[in-house]
Amino acid sequence: MSEMSDRELNPWARSRFRKSARSDSTSNGQCVAVAVWGIEVAVGDTKSPVADSFAHLRVSSSDLAGLLATIKAETSA
Repeated sequence: MSEMSDRELNPWARSRFRKSARSDSTSNGQCVAVAVWGIEVAVGDTKSPVADSFAHLRVSSSDLAGLLATIKAETSA
């Protein structure tokens, strides 16, 4: 029997999150991270972790795609 890794036990572990390339590299707190697990996406603030995770908001990938499309459309109008 193999041991499960932290990533398998906690799909929202910090090690799964990837920081946005558009996040501010200074220490002013504007750091966004995203993780994907199946059809779910978790978004969080790397400066304010929740336990061993950054998962502040969890949505389906299609809902997140719709939100991002709407934001892009509004900001380019």
